[in-house]
Amino acid sequence: MILNETIIAQITHPGKSAVGILRISGSQASQVAIKVLGKIPIPRFATYSKFLDKYNKVLDEGISLWFPSPCSFTGEDILELQGHGSPLTIDLLIKRILSIKNISIRIAQPGEFCQRAFLNGKIDLIQAEAIDDLINAETKSVARASLNSLNGYFSIYIRELLEKLIEIRVNIESHIDFSEEDIDFDSNELIILNLNKLHNKFLKIKNIVLEGSIIREAKKIAIVGPPNAGKSSLLNTLSLRERAIVTKFPGTTRDIIFDNINIFGVLYEISDTAGLRDTHDEIEKIGIQRTWKTIKEADHILYVMDKTTGLKKQKEIATLFLKEISDFDTKNVTFILNKNDLLKDAYGIKKIEDFVFISISALTGHGIDTLKKYLANIERKKIQTGSFIARRRHIHQIDLSYSEFVKAKENWLKYQNIELLAESLNIISQLLGEITGKFTSNALLKRIFSTFCIGK
Repeated sequence: MILNETIIAQITHPGKSAVGILRISGSQASQVAIKVLGKIPIPRFATYSKFLDKYNKVLDEGISLWFPSPCSFTGEDILELQGHGSPLTIDLLIKRILSIKNISIRIAQPGEFCQRAFLNGKIDLIQAEAIDDLINAETKSVARASLNSLNGYFSIYIRELLEKLIEIRVNIESHIDFSEEDIDFDSNELIILNLNKLHNKFLKIKNIVLEGSIIREAKKIAIVGPPNAGKSSLLNTLSLRERAIVTKFPGTTRDIIFDNINIFGVLYEISDTAGLRDTHDEIEKIGIQRTWKTIKEADHILYVMDKTTGLKKQKEIATLFLKEISDFDTKNVTFILNKNDLLKDAYGIKKIEDFVFISISALTGHGIDTLKKYLANIERKKIQTGSFIARRRHIHQIDLSYSEFVKAKENWLKYQNIELLAESLNIISQLLGEITGKFTSNALLKRIFSTFCIGK
């Protein structure tokens, strides 16, 4: 990518439409305007224009918009041509602009307009990703949260944490640089105070991300439980199709079966897993190992059990399962009491002690709407005016930086080595900086922007 080149791309969806829009960005966009329009339009004013070919014959006509640098999306000169959405007309206009002599112009790469906006300081990396998230949003909640991230809601929290971190680093590194000077600096007391303040900032942002963010990727729900409890039947009922094989024989499901399901505006990736039990079957053992891996990665677990086993047995199973996953990061577990149709018992949600039980019949479909509303309500609590989008990349970087911080604090209390502390804080700065793009490798940028469409 050569950033001093002028680039062009269609920013509306390819195909026939009422309107087709071309965007030209770069230092020679003004020359394109003179050649194609005969003049540079009035800045930020919609101008009715004729789009001319190299013989000054009209190719199309429509609206031209001129955004001079730096007051544009990319921070460069931008010319936008809004004409008729004929694929042939758009193609002829692009060829006309690419053929202009003495102008270095080329087709934009995927995401290059956003990348230039990022590199020119118009948006940070979170906002750039939010544009892609907004375009690809499949639910209203994701669209709203993406717009909030684009407006900088998430970036503010990261910047506040970075500013506090930089403040501490300046104090520490100044002490290192001027350690031989006569400076009154009670290092241990001041550093402990600042590290505690930074710790509180970390806890605050981790809580904000947990409570106020909407994960861009689908929420991962794992359906688990013993064999023949009705896990596959539940997946089929939720997905409204025969996604998994259902038989009366235990251990039918040997591998993980996934399906993406939209439940009341929230996107879920739901997985049916092999039944948890002791077995001598080598293939089934592999399936159970994969079940535990899926449990570790899940955002929510639906533990399905046969309701006919009785309440006492159900509580024993629930207690044992929660003990088995006590070291996992998974926060939400809901116990599903299936086969309620065999008991003619009431359907609905019951909270007994610390357990949430939902009675359903995967066979008849009774209680499924209650389950769906329950799952959707958990996410709706996060869908507030101030909610924002958080990619798993962002959460991973926050977790890495927090782990590094905890280690740095422990090392300081143990060794009180100021050079070691300074190096650890520098690593934390880089880890957090990769979220907004303050410290970002070229490889990461390439991976992120390559997923964007050409017109962005």
